[in-house]
Amino acid sequence: MRRREFIALLGSALATWPVVALAQTVNRARRIGFLSSSAEEDAEAAKRLAAFKLRLQELGWTEGKNLQIDVRFGSNNGERIHQAATELTEVAPDAIVSTTSTTTRALMNATGNIPIVAAVSGDPIALGFTKNLSHPTENITGFTTFNDTLAAKRFEMLHEIVPTMHTAALMWVPVNPQQVLLESKTKEAAHIRGIELLSLPIKAADDISPALAAAQNRHAAAIIVAADPLTVANSRAIIDECISMKLPAMHTYAFETKNGALMSYGIDLVENYRRTAEYIDRILKGIKIADLPSRTNAVHARNQSADRARNWYQSAVDAPRAGRRGD
Repeated sequence: MRRREFIALLGSALATWPVVALAQTVNRARRIGFLSSSAEEDAEAAKRLAAFKLRLQELGWTEGKNLQIDVRFGSNNGERIHQAATELTEVAPDAIVSTTSTTTRALMNATGNIPIVAAVSGDPIALGFTKNLSHPTENITGFTTFNDTLAAKRFEMLHEIVPTMHTAALMWVPVNPQQVLLESKTKEAAHIRGIELLSLPIKAADDISPALAAAQNRHAAAIIVAADPLTVANSRAIIDECISMKLPAMHTYAFETKNGALMSYGIDLVENYRRTAEYIDRILKGIKIADLPSRTNAVHARNQSADRARNWYQSAVDAPRAGRRGD
């Protein structure tokens, strides 16, 4: 082969190589991780995962064809969550979905390179996940509830239902870094209104009944149940106990109100997971984390009927423990 022909052939090969490489990148099966704080048998968590997968399929990603999804469940156990985070990072997926501030912190400790999309997060700056919401500075982006800043609104709504309360309670999970902020903000909201806040930290499901008993013994007129996989997984039991105690309770998610809770104020979780799938889609197509701003979620209030709320409160006032409070 003459020199001129060789150079022409080489130039043609170099010109087509980037196109071929790009096509191979786009067409190859991609791999993502999904770290849930919840237990595998959690029905609500299953609905959220299904919504996430469905949105990915709508965007052209089919599990078993051009996408592999490695799912790990933390079973509301800190040690298991950290173990699962390590397992996921070791397989080097293209991106990982985090479902709570707890799982995000575990993943952040496990990797500084793999893109992480938080389906639900507290204040990312306060929690150290980024220094800039518009242009994330670390390997983490996603959807924030700014749940701690909603504490004042939740307290205000609960106070409207129970206007004479002198003591309120907060059930929260201190292992969740976002809830430390929430507890502080709830204390501030209570202090402003001259109401004592009874802090009820829990670590496991076995702590729930004793915490509610403590609220009753301390004559709390109402309770806020902070959203964490632990409280959400046991929300039905919490709701039933609050009803039996005639203890008005504020929850976070709409499905909790549908399950019998008096009221909720928070985000639409299923919609969040669909939006998370859209961010994963963009990452798989080459968009960098720095170009995917952390988004604030829309907040929705869900109440039972006004008559039910008033009747529930009136029942609490008429109960013997209300009389002992001297409200």
